[in-house]
Amino acid sequence: MVVSGSKSWWMAFGLAACLLVAHGAAAQETEAKTKSKSVSPVEIKPEPRKISPGSPLSVRTLVLRPPQIPNVLSWTIESKRHRGYLITTALSPDDKQLATGGLDGIIRIWDAATGEFQKALVGHDSYIHDLAWSPDGRTLASGGSYDGTAKLWDVRSGLNLRSIKHPSWASKVVWSPDGRTLLVSGGESGIAKFWDVATGAERGKVEHGRYVLSSVWSPDGSSVAFTCTGQAAQMFDTGEFKVIRSFGDGVNETNYSSAWSPDSKRLAVATSAGTKIWDAESGDLKETLAGPMTTVAWSPDGKVLATAYSGQAVQTWDTESWKLIKALPLGASGLSWTNDGSKLCLMTSSNVTLWDRSADKALPTLDATGPAARVMWTTGKIMASGIGTPVVSLWDIASGKLLRKLEGHTGAITALAWAANDKSLASCATDKTIRVWDAQKGELIKKLEGHTESVATIAWAPNSKSLASGSYDKTVRLWDTVTGKSTKTFEGPTVAVTLMDWNGKMLVAGGPSNMLYVWNTTSGQLVRKLEVSGAAQSMSWSPDGKVVATGGADDSLRIMNPANGAILFKLSLPGDPPSVTALAWSAKGETIASGRGNHTAQIWNPQNGKVAQNVPTMAPVQQVLWSDTNRTLAVGTADRSVRFFDTATGKLRATLITDHEQVPAISADGHYRADADSELVYVVQTESSLETYSVADFAKKFRWKNAPNQVKLAE
Repeated sequence: MVVSGSKSWWMAFGLAACLLVAHGAAAQETEAKTKSKSVSPVEIKPEPRKISPGSPLSVRTLVLRPPQIPNVLSWTIESKRHRGYLITTALSPDDKQLATGGLDGIIRIWDAATGEFQKALVGHDSYIHDLAWSPDGRTLASGGSYDGTAKLWDVRSGLNLRSIKHPSWASKVVWSPDGRTLLVSGGESGIAKFWDVATGAERGKVEHGRYVLSSVWSPDGSSVAFTCTGQAAQMFDTGEFKVIRSFGDGVNETNYSSAWSPDSKRLAVATSAGTKIWDAESGDLKETLAGPMTTVAWSPDGKVLATAYSGQAVQTWDTESWKLIKALPLGASGLSWTNDGSKLCLMTSSNVTLWDRSADKALPTLDATGPAARVMWTTGKIMASGIGTPVVSLWDIASGKLLRKLEGHTGAITALAWAANDKSLASCATDKTIRVWDAQKGELIKKLEGHTESVATIAWAPNSKSLASGSYDKTVRLWDTVTGKSTKTFEGPTVAVTLMDWNGKMLVAGGPSNMLYVWNTTSGQLVRKLEVSGAAQSMSWSPDGKVVATGGADDSLRIMNPANGAILFKLSLPGDPPSVTALAWSAKGETIASGRGNHTAQIWNPQNGKVAQNVPTMAPVQQVLWSDTNRTLAVGTADRSVRFFDTATGKLRATLITDHEQVPAISADGHYRADADSELVYVVQTESSLETYSVADFAKKFRWKNAPNQVKLAE
């Protein structure tokens, strides 16, 4: 019962050719021996299912209150593509399947040749930070980051065979070459534990005292190489779990990742000072490849080394002469080779591309994450999206159907803003312009030009005729949208103006600094400079225009009197990261909502400084907005979603997710509303399997009737 689709983000894999001739024969012999050894399958007895009927598959699922269905433990609806950026990819040993994971906490399995979506594995409660296939190709290991677990999955049945509890974050997983041991590492203290996968028993432990950036098992199985923050790369004996030797310097350079040669004799370490090639036995430095690198991958035949630096062009090197073979016309944040060595896999934050080594060209890209932009929901208005792209897309709020596209920008859109008249929509972009649209007709009303750098933020006056804009040119401009003329220019900020709010008389603006500027827009006078703690990231005027709330890089939001600069209230709630990224007052100003970088949103009573509701948002918050009745809080997040919470109970009502040609709405109790269902699937947990079904197959097999009229976003 599988389905199809495609996309992906931050990992890619490298290429380089020809080895030392004397060394080459030995490498080929080693490779031949390795290939002649068949890996014995490892039997992993499944743990008893711990999900009770009616409970969610994960706290990160779209369906948090699944109605009970006979013979089903739990189920959810998912999109075929990831919601949010990619962090990791892994190719199966037979090169037929590709596993991807990232921000949304869902593992997706794809056909590596066609890019078709096959299934989703749901169960982690945090990011998927690492993936690794067992050598026999039957089991997929995953690191769930902040949920502190590594999981073993039977990919054929979808079952979570075992959950391994790690003492801290579970950020890295790697198999021993014989497939009988799994190494799990993570956390600030760099704890690494070796687990017997058949019995679930702990075999050994290493603690680095530093955050582990990478761990790689040598092909001969005798050792593991670790790179950690602030220390040299280290090689550990896997029998005695002790350091054999260290490579390089961890103080004056950062060792990001490493890769073994196929014969286990050399270790390549990608560092901030170049890629270092070390003799694993003697510890001698054999070669340094110029330029900082963050990821490195050795081809299976040992002849090519691929390197990449933070998404920049991938380079491939001849491992005999150590000369550059080619700089590929593609960037990558992660690299790996297909197991037959014919292709190099390049991952970015949104897609995966295979580079064909013999044809010297890229194969079609797997689109694993869908559009980057989330939809902007506002009560009673058409939904809009397009931030990060040059096109504004407008969507029907009832069906999620794409209504029209507004084209004209030549750079990425940075902000969208609706006028109070519900008809005019403004967009600004990196092309230094602001455009005002008639959203009903899909027509351009005015193009506003005058800024000399990218425009970062815009805000309407209550009269729907005047617009304010902030730019990287460090100015704020006021515009008459009827004539298209700039009426005032405010100067003074020493950094880009990326934040702004305007109540019609007073405008507050700021950027990545601890200084905010308040102007009287009638007189044009600077009223006051407000000093905040850390870089400002959000702001909002109270409905009566008397106070302004600000949020920044620390864990507090401050309510300030702009007339005298006094801090009236400071509302703090610890979190990691602590940043307050979004703010919105309720209609009468009695409460204020905040969104955080730590995947939460709060409703505060500013008078007593207490939190009325603290809700999990599952991704960094970009926007908070109240419904007209104040009974619903809408939260826009970095996983291209908008979640709607009941303000009285804090419970999730429903979620909007932006896809290529529609914006489906999915209720927390499992109903959906969409123009088409081709991008949606059902994930169903039974005692014997975790299956992915198409919408039609799920309805037929489980006699489920979707009720779109039960999807209520806001009240």
